[in-house]
Amino acid sequence: MGIPSAVEATISKANFPPWFSRTSSLDRPKQHPMKLSLIVSLGAAVASASFHNDALLKHFAGKLGDSLPPVTTATHQRPRSATPEPNHRFLTDKTRKFAVNGSALPDVHFNIGESYAGQLPISNKTHEESNLFFWFFPSANEEARNKKEIVIWLNGGPGCSSLIGLALENGPFVWMDGRDAPEQNSWSWHLLTNVIYIDQPTTVGFSTGKPTANDEDTVAQQFMGFWKNFYDVFDLHDYKVYLTGESYAGMYGPYIGSNMINAKDKIYFDVGGLLIFDGSAWDFVVQAYVPQQTFGEQWSGLLLLPDPTRDALHKQAQDCGFYDFEKQYLQFPPHGPMPLRPPGWALQENGTAYYRQECDVLMGQTWSAYAMANPCLDQYDIRGKCPSPTPHIMAEHSWFNRPEVKAAIHAPNKDWSPCVDGALTGYDDSDPASVKVLPHVIDATQNVIFSHGATDMLLKLNGMMLGIQNMTWGGQLGFQQVPSDPFYVPLVGQKDGDGRTMYGENLPGGGGVLGTTHTERGFTMVALAASGHEAPMLSPAAALRQLEKLLGRVASFTDVLPFTLPQLKNATQLSGPLGKGVVKIGCIGKECVGP
Repeated sequence: MGIPSAVEATISKANFPPWFSRTSSLDRPKQHPMKLSLIVSLGAAVASASFHNDALLKHFAGKLGDSLPPVTTATHQRPRSATPEPNHRFLTDKTRKFAVNGSALPDVHFNIGESYAGQLPISNKTHEESNLFFWFFPSANEEARNKKEIVIWLNGGPGCSSLIGLALENGPFVWMDGRDAPEQNSWSWHLLTNVIYIDQPTTVGFSTGKPTANDEDTVAQQFMGFWKNFYDVFDLHDYKVYLTGESYAGMYGPYIGSNMINAKDKIYFDVGGLLIFDGSAWDFVVQAYVPQQTFGEQWSGLLLLPDPTRDALHKQAQDCGFYDFEKQYLQFPPHGPMPLRPPGWALQENGTAYYRQECDVLMGQTWSAYAMANPCLDQYDIRGKCPSPTPHIMAEHSWFNRPEVKAAIHAPNKDWSPCVDGALTGYDDSDPASVKVLPHVIDATQNVIFSHGATDMLLKLNGMMLGIQNMTWGGQLGFQQVPSDPFYVPLVGQKDGDGRTMYGENLPGGGGVLGTTHTERGFTMVALAASGHEAPMLSPAAALRQLEKLLGRVASFTDVLPFTLPQLKNATQLSGPLGKGVVKIGCIGKECVGP
């Protein structure tokens, strides 16, 4: 059954993105084609809604291009080290051409410190034409100078530039909405350790070359070719590497990490852990479609619907099997693995599987209905409201496209855009990361964190929890206990009547119990109460605390300890019991409201 015509008339079908009406004749149900991702054109789902930029782009049809052989350099000689200059840790004859003048960036009215940017090839082939762009920030923390570690940040897509994360989320300078110039970021990750932002795969951001990868393993191998060259140029051999990112980095990170571990080469690929925010590591139907209506019920005070519309959408979700599926499989411990095909699949008379049209379009219909009450609906953070100015860095004539900026960061003469189509060639038939590579990274490192914002409407929190409960790692399926521990973010002081200012006043972070966390068998989940899809931007202090945990600076998210940054080490913290986490886990719909 579809939506009744009386209600259907209130929902604008013209606003559906194309993929909401796709069906599939795949015989092998690896996952619904909607695993696809957060699509840049997703803004069409709610015509007047306000959408941010890190979306999961479609995989486009095409033929497999030439791929590189695996990068598994088990035996090699280390390149001769260059001597660094005294004022900059990594400035040598080899790195000089990548050096960025931190005090001369256009519109940046402060010195960002030592950094390096440019391109390096994805292999050591003589005539390699594909290059990845990077911007590397050595840590500004004197206490971290001797720590041989580096953090990789990846935005998602596939096809979105990691410079988005640098400029809007966790870099040394960030653009606030509606501002013409950036602010100095008190929560920048380079204050804690060495951080690099990489545009990948080829063609993304300032990276160049022809796209030749059509699956995640090939993307990982090409990334590793670049990474080996980067380590050689900057003499980072034996540095431990930590992979971080958001959104489709839930695929990138586990695949790159697993391939690095398989290389068995700790000189170049010593993986220390993985941290992903709102990641797409599981089946997209399970993460996005199944919990849509119960998410709306939980947040009915923000996602307003007339009763007849809500009832009709609810009935359609029941007919698609979404409610029963969520109730059956959101259990702790899990009762058993999920079926290969999530709800909404059906079989034709000849046995060919297809995804039912009425289930395929339901999320788009729901979003269109929400947008009637709130034209500024933001699927990445449902707390969004009008007006919602576009960040200057994401505007049509972006800062990154200014010739003087390109020259300053050694970028190629190409148009930079936040996201591009066709980053992968053909249809990516890779399994969800949760099938093999994510459990592999968990078991190998015992240090994996998946964090999720409770107000993310695209990839829902319950979608992540359903995925976790269907994933096997450490010899068991899912979490055995319901997550309920408090996620504590250190206090940093607050503004008072005497005019004293708090740390990070231009970008307040918040402190105290800001979520719920749980750890089993080397895998940690975090649910952030006041965050959506882009946690380092929306909850910067909480994101920095998670980076501290990833790097081993703190042992547990329940520890009531100050930040390890030198300027915050003596900040007074809460005393006494913290109680439970403030995001209820294991509940469905209105069950999640209240104690």
